[in-house]
Amino acid sequence: MALTRPFASVTAVALLALALLALLPDCASACSCAILGNSPQERAEIALKESTAVFAGEVVEIDRPSPSRPIRSSIDPVTVSFRISESWKGPERDMLKVRTPVSGVSCGYKFRAGESYLVYASEAFIVEGEGLEVSSCSETKPLSEASADLEALGNGETLGGGGALVDTSGSFLGLWLIGVTGLAMAAVSSVVLLRLLRTS
Repeated sequence: MALTRPFASVTAVALLALALLALLPDCASACSCAILGNSPQERAEIALKESTAVFAGEVVEIDRPSPSRPIRSSIDPVTVSFRISESWKGPERDMLKVRTPVSGVSCGYKFRAGESYLVYASEAFIVEGEGLEVSSCSETKPLSEASADLEALGNGETLGGGGALVDTSGSFLGLWLIGVTGLAMAAVSSVVLLRLLRTS
């Protein structure tokens, strides 16, 4: 009887430990993705609704962490610049930057310079800061493998088409600020000039 009680205690502890291990997420693959929709077309339609930006484009530059800017964690961002060829949703620009975690463990997507992709991007959630990000859980894929998605998405807005995309990646904001500053200075000058005319 005395031997049964310690054996029962050890068995209970072992079963509890096994239950906890079964419930804990697998640390080796921290990135786990839920698959939405039964067909590629359904997944494309759901991804279009849930994404902030959907576009096709060629990778023109990849800015990875360098030795002078070492990797601190698996979610450190890689910035990928695209030349947009077609857009279905999001900012209408001919150049666009997105970020993705440096590691696949943190759902980072591995882009290659010079290749074209169909990109489903969302507001930054995994990587720090604001902007658009892409994860390996999105429906993003090489354009050569995106025929089902393109069929579901239909025609997007293309460069040289009915509504040409305009690059507003920074120059537009600068011109807007200069214009507003100029208008403010003109308004102040007008008020000063009117006061001078009234007093003379």
